Parts: sequence; C-alpha cells; structure tokens
Amino acid sequence: MNIFIPVLWICINSHCEFMQANGFYFTQEAKCIESLDVQKQRMKDLVKEAGQGTITVLEGICADAKIMTSEKRV
Repeated sequence: MNIFIPVLWICINSHCEFMQANGFYFTQEAKCIESLDVQKQRMKDLVKEAGQGTITVLEGICADAKIMTSEKRV
C-alpha cells in the first residue's frame, strides 16, 4: 500500500521551516495535492493577517511511502 505525506517548505524573510502534521497522510496522491494547496493558501493568509514578514519560499510535496500491511487470515 502506498501513502502520501504532505510536506510544506516555507521561508518567511530568512527563516525557513518544514511543516508536516503528525500522523496525517493520504492514500490518494490527488487528495494530498489538494491538501497542500489548502495549506499553502492558509499560510499566505496567516502571514498577510499578521502583517509581519514576507514569504520568500512556499513549496510543497507529497512524499510517497510504500508500507507493508498484514492480511488477516481466517
């Protein structure tokens, strides 16, 4: 099974951070990308509301990982 983990990279002025919610992932890449778009807009809005700093980098990826699942046998 593949999972997709949204990871955001943001730089405000000269301070850069990775952002990823704990335990938050998707099983469909399209849903992960939608989530990134929402989070990017949220960060833009928050920085604008705060009125301090300028976003110089705002990028996101959906890191994919293959995980093994165990099948229950009856």
